[in-house]
Amino acid sequence: MAGAVLALSTYVTLWAGLLSFATVSFAAIGAFTSTWVLTNTELGVVTALLAGVVAAAVVGLIAGRLFLRLSSHWLALATVALVLITRVFVVNLGDHTGGSAGEVVPAALTPWQMALLLVVVSAVLFLLKRSKFGAAADATREDPNVAAALGIPVGRVHVLAFGLSGAIGAVGGVMLASRLSFIDPDTFYVDLSMTVLASVVLGGAYHWSGSVIGAAVFTGLPIYISQYIGEGQAIINGLLLLAIIIWLPDGLIDPIRWRRIQAKRRRPEGSAGVGDGRSPSELTDVGAAQ
Repeated sequence: MAGAVLALSTYVTLWAGLLSFATVSFAAIGAFTSTWVLTNTELGVVTALLAGVVAAAVVGLIAGRLFLRLSSHWLALATVALVLITRVFVVNLGDHTGGSAGEVVPAALTPWQMALLLVVVSAVLFLLKRSKFGAAADATREDPNVAAALGIPVGRVHVLAFGLSGAIGAVGGVMLASRLSFIDPDTFYVDLSMTVLASVVLGGAYHWSGSVIGAAVFTGLPIYISQYIGEGQAIINGLLLLAIIIWLPDGLIDPIRWRRIQAKRRRPEGSAGVGDGRSPSELTDVGAAQ
């Protein structure tokens, strides 16, 4: 479930046309902030979660504002740098984060709470998809220049996407920390960014439900297969991602592809596919007669 929420965090920025690896940075901020709150105060895990979400959302808004002029591979590199900077802070703020040794998570979310969080995040994105922000994000992703000409505040959409990605990423980070019961700088690093991005691509980069399904397949299938072939889960992950890129470039959730499949199933047997129901031989005879 944590992987699904992290994938949804990356989906939000892709939804607005931004390739970002910053989800892992937001997850680290959420996890270490909530752990600090639990360790140094008597507040509960829900309050600690909210503190982590607020902290990561603020960082996301600031990052979105700073990266506003960047695009394409430059933006991707900037978000990778944000992950590296976050790691440096985690290592050097040892009194608050445990440093390179890491720290134990004193309290954890229950499985029911994590399932509820996944449902809430999915519901929020489902509603946003049908809102004005959703339409603006779709238009911005397709062509920022045209969107700006139509009066859509492209910069604001990008900043809000980063802020929302930060909040969701923090939720995923707290969920991951709850599952592991121990976090250190290596828990949230570039390799996790690649896994999260691969989950989004596997499911379908522009559909929120694809991120959930992609995370489930990408994290569950290699574990299941590794029971029979031993070690080598990283190799399985790479082969799975390569297969998806080659044969399913739009991901498992691709409405256009599924609509085409359904149209072929509904089409009468022997139909020429031009709307009149005649077979190819009949159309050939008609053409010869003319």
